[in-house]
Amino acid sequence: MLINKILLPVPLALAVGHAFAAETPVYQLEPVVVTGVQTDQPLTISTDPRAPRQPVPAGDGADLLKTIPGFSVVRKGGSSGDPLLRGLGGSRLNILANGGFVYGGCPGRMDPPTAYLFPDAYDKVVVIKGPQSVKYGGALISGAVSFERKTKPFDEPGLRFDGSLLAGSAKRQDAYADLTVGSKLGYLRLIDSHNQADDYRDGDGQKVHSAYRRDSQSVIAGFTPGRDTTLELSGDVSNGRAAYADRSMDGSQFDRRAWGFKAEQRNLAAWLDAVRLAANHSYADHVMDNYTLRPLQAGRQPMASNPDRSTDAAKLEADLALADIELTTGVDWQRDRHTARGGANYASKLRVPDQHIERAGLYLEGSKPLLDGKVIAGWRHDRVRAFYDATLSQGEQLQDYRLYSGFARYEYKLGNWTPYLGIGHAERAPDYWERSKVSGNRNVLQPERNNQLDVGALYRGDKVKGSISGYLSRIDDFILIDSKASQQTRNIQAYRYGFEADASWQFAPAWQLSGTAAYSWAANADDDKPLGQTPPLTASLTLGWDKQTWAAAAVWRVAAAQTRYAIGQGNIAGQDLGPTPGYATLSLNGGWRVSKAIKLTAGIDNLFNRTYAEHVSRGGADISGYEQTLRVNEPGRTAWLKLQAHW
Repeated sequence: MLINKILLPVPLALAVGHAFAAETPVYQLEPVVVTGVQTDQPLTISTDPRAPRQPVPAGDGADLLKTIPGFSVVRKGGSSGDPLLRGLGGSRLNILANGGFVYGGCPGRMDPPTAYLFPDAYDKVVVIKGPQSVKYGGALISGAVSFERKTKPFDEPGLRFDGSLLAGSAKRQDAYADLTVGSKLGYLRLIDSHNQADDYRDGDGQKVHSAYRRDSQSVIAGFTPGRDTTLELSGDVSNGRAAYADRSMDGSQFDRRAWGFKAEQRNLAAWLDAVRLAANHSYADHVMDNYTLRPLQAGRQPMASNPDRSTDAAKLEADLALADIELTTGVDWQRDRHTARGGANYASKLRVPDQHIERAGLYLEGSKPLLDGKVIAGWRHDRVRAFYDATLSQGEQLQDYRLYSGFARYEYKLGNWTPYLGIGHAERAPDYWERSKVSGNRNVLQPERNNQLDVGALYRGDKVKGSISGYLSRIDDFILIDSKASQQTRNIQAYRYGFEADASWQFAPAWQLSGTAAYSWAANADDDKPLGQTPPLTASLTLGWDKQTWAAAAVWRVAAAQTRYAIGQGNIAGQDLGPTPGYATLSLNGGWRVSKAIKLTAGIDNLFNRTYAEHVSRGGADISGYEQTLRVNEPGRTAWLKLQAHW
């Protein structure tokens, strides 16, 4: 069954998997499900960010994550949404790009990390759910997302190319090209991407202030003097802008400059499999104003702000083989500096540092066979030093945190089943955004401490595949944002539980039925309220048909009403606005393998043009020329067409 030999994201993968298997890079060999990639190992998901998706193929990192069960996105406009995993996002969800951490500069989260990441510029995305790893930085309260590049070495001189063009409703236009040339001694890889769209319309035909534009370029140079040695230097440049329907200002500039260095030596000794060294730098320069992307309303003065953020990081890591124990050990370091300047003439002003944060960590993670399964465990220690740089009238300039994380999980092999049980602990210091909202005593915030139980099982049969994972969590000193309180940031006690499930059934040679479901429940014990910004039960069902050359699928997605809410409470990305009704949408897609190297896919999302908004959406703002809504509505009927080439 060819569909199980490739990694094409959902749900279109169900329809085009057979026809396009030959075009997928060799490292992408995993099956997918309706609205997300099938879990290939406990609490870990890998997906190909370049493959066609539905809803319309992703314009930034958050759009891509929304197709994975358990994720939701706080919508602000047409781009730059803020992703949540199991209802938790921000600094509770680590975002990495090519091994380095990505942060935005805006105090109001206009530019979350995924706003700077165009999915087609990466080869693979890995998601870790819960505190079940220590290799992706500290503080995996919710989990981690790693956007990765995996350039395959050349055995002989050659050239590779991957590219795509996309057109869609709201004048959506995407273009992407990835060219690699190389030989045994190394490679040079050039990546260019562009995507833009005008304001989309909701199901009522009302325009939503949501236009955006983004360009990015990447250069990767690799040196491979031997089969076991790789040296790589990379550079990334991106520029963008985005209109927002949820606030009085837009993001008129999203500029990012980044570079990275990697060195890896493999097969050093019988007990030393590999040593890796990595260093990277990321700089985000952001401008928000009320006049570039919208008309300046009568009676209002021009406003602008220009925050920036500089992040430096380094990591040294080694893979050890000690008898039957596989062990990874490493140290990592990070320094994060934030400055700001404002006013309509901001460019003539000096930048004022307001906060900087330094972190150093040490970690161990390994696995060992046990009975008919294996044990995976890890431990991590971080020291975080957070500074207020601006002059304060009260409180201390420095907060010093000693943080610990760890987990242990047992996975058992029982025929086609792989049940598992894990426990994890993660601690997180208050981040830049939470610290910015503190008034009075600067030492008021304590670090979060999450204790979590994860349990689940994977099933892999000939015609049926699936997984289910559940979690039970207690977070001590959860950092709550309460927009209606005088002290907007405070610690509370939070309790959470939920599950994700996916399944696929190949019930006939050309037919497959797949489904997913995700649910989260959370409570604020201190206030005896639900925990703000918790999404409701969501599910999807896909019926796919695939005849090698031609393929098609129908996708039904539903969300239950959310009646558990806490108005004004939530996180740094958004706060609850009230209850949300349920909704259901139907989407169609199809694919045609034009030739061995070319494939064409198309789709219609929200076929019946439903008007709806997600529960975690931001509130609609009063913008001249646009209708104000309680929440930022999702797009109405959307058509798209994508052409891909690969050789």
